[in-house]
Amino acid sequence: METILNVWSRYWRLVVAGLVVIVFAYIFLFRGLSTLTGGLYSQTELVSQQQSASLSAIYQNPINAPYKLLVWAGLGLGDHNILSTRVAAALLAGCMGLLFYWVVLHWYSRRISFISTALFITSSGFLHTGRYGTGLVLQIATLVLISCVFFYQQARRETLATYLLVAVFVACLYIPGMAWFALLGITIMRKCLGQMFKRLGRLHTGIICALGGLLMFPLVWASVQNPAILRDTLGLPATMPMPAQLLDNVVHLVSSIVYRGYWPNEYWLYGAPLLNASEVILFIAGLLLLVQKPILRSNHFLIGALPLAAVLIILDGTTTIALMTPLIYLTIAGGIFYLLDQWLAVFPRNPIARATGMTFMGLLAVFSVLYHANAYYTAWPHAVEMKATYSVAQPRQPVPSKSQQSY
Repeated sequence: METILNVWSRYWRLVVAGLVVIVFAYIFLFRGLSTLTGGLYSQTELVSQQQSASLSAIYQNPINAPYKLLVWAGLGLGDHNILSTRVAAALLAGCMGLLFYWVVLHWYSRRISFISTALFITSSGFLHTGRYGTGLVLQIATLVLISCVFFYQQARRETLATYLLVAVFVACLYIPGMAWFALLGITIMRKCLGQMFKRLGRLHTGIICALGGLLMFPLVWASVQNPAILRDTLGLPATMPMPAQLLDNVVHLVSSIVYRGYWPNEYWLYGAPLLNASEVILFIAGLLLLVQKPILRSNHFLIGALPLAAVLIILDGTTTIALMTPLIYLTIAGGIFYLLDQWLAVFPRNPIARATGMTFMGLLAVFSVLYHANAYYTAWPHAVEMKATYSVAQPRQPVPSKSQQSY
């Protein structure tokens, strides 16, 4: 009994945190996963299920392979239900939410990570992406690339950590547009990477290169067989848009973030913006932080990632507004840090002012949570445009006859 109490006294915070994560994951990602759309699915989700039905199908078109493998594993556990596509997306979205908290915790503080993560996981952009049964959820995997840095810095076994990071890094290359962010990260961390491989030695470096090549082989082979796969993996369009179309795409992207957007109705409330009024203010504050304090370690990646994501979306290839969602909310986290820092600089030793600042940020977070929850759970399911899109019913499984039943 004493041993149990000692273990509980040591790990009770971790247990409570785990339970809280499970509860929030169920509320925001898994509750009503099929009933919110009336038990119907989109044609894209049906295609997603078909493309993940077998390993040979994934091998022929390995784009978004990490997601497809998860769907394939889910299909293998039970009947071939289209709902498995949404369950896989929700599982990945839950992991992305945890990674977002971890990244902000390393960049700023625990309070800012709580507030910004609450904004991120309850945002319409995250909910639409995380509960939509396609590989779209992987476009927020920039969080994975950022987290790799922190994982390596805290790893006790450097060699094992390097093997794991190479595997994760290569897996991200299967996601449309993610190769450019990987290249950006390599450019920023080039000195550290050089020192890392020097410490590993030639043997482990050779094994790691062979491992990376082996994991990359399906994508390389598929790209040789069909060059369009390489183009789609890079997030590039089949044909370059005309200048007038590029200008329209720029206007639409900016409008989608702060005013009004018209993305596919499967994962977007028709005419709604990505951010509400309070988040726009925090986003602008975060951009000011990028300009005024570019030397902060949190800003090195965002300064390059934000315009890179914007360019890929404007080119109108295989990437969508989901690519910018985590980057925008990381910027919002910087905006919260910036505003609180400015506020506390005016009132450095006033506990009432400190409490007032945190209360104000808390109220903004509550307002944003309620706004996005209402937009996703109430407005979107009743939108006419959404109902016209979700029209595929799950085929009923045939009931086995008595002669087919085993006793």
